[in-house]
Amino acid sequence: MGLGRVRRRDALVAAGAAAAGAATTVGAQVAFADDSGPLPFYGGPASLLPAPDPDTPIATELRVVWRVHTPQRALALTFDDGPNPDRTPRVLAALDAAGVPATFFLRGDNVVAHGAVHKGSVGRHELGNHTFTHTDLGRLDLAAARSEIERCSAAMHTAYGIVPTLFRPPYGHLSGAAVLAAAAAGLTTVLWSGRFRESGFRDQPDGIVADAAGQMHPGTIFLGHDSGTAERILSIERLPRLLAALLAQGWTFHTVSDLLALSA
Repeated sequence: MGLGRVRRRDALVAAGAAAAGAATTVGAQVAFADDSGPLPFYGGPASLLPAPDPDTPIATELRVVWRVHTPQRALALTFDDGPNPDRTPRVLAALDAAGVPATFFLRGDNVVAHGAVHKGSVGRHELGNHTFTHTDLGRLDLAAARSEIERCSAAMHTAYGIVPTLFRPPYGHLSGAAVLAAAAAGLTTVLWSGRFRESGFRDQPDGIVADAAGQMHPGTIFLGHDSGTAERILSIERLPRLLAALLAQGWTFHTVSDLLALSA
């Protein structure tokens, strides 16, 4: 095996590419070697090192979190894929009525189209980066992954005057290049340790509340969506009931950044 190239399977195993969440097939924006061909050793989807100079780091450290280690009954609710002009206001109304904050991971293209939905969220909720077009970063090389992340942050800065500090990869898919791109942008990569499981409650949607509440542990980062498939409205409709139940159980709600600050 040459120094400059490595087989796809070996490279992905070596990089420990994460694949948490729904699998998807997305047309890659850049050339991604097929199963029989090699991947670039540097700068490609599997690599944590940049090209053309792998010996000059573009980041000093990387941070990936699924859950926060804390003894407190504290959690963070997160909502992905918005802003959506129909669903996001319903989520915001439920949160405001309960007096709790959340973290929203935004698509840059939706910020461009519907950014005004979150005009009152800055300082109340936390807004994070969810790429510009919600493409599968596990298939992109470093340059393309950086473009997706940087374009989203730029759109958020234009719309809200802020630069996000948190990043969530679409589908929970990571590669070496995606992790490196987030680290180079100074972003903490945030996954999740609990989620709404709407597909299991199509016939008994009220069961979503007990199922979600049963997943909560100290430091849980919980995944919801304020855009996307039709069945996700089931959890949005029951969000007020879930919030009331969790507050009654003594849970406290935090943005992801504030939850991270509680880490023991």
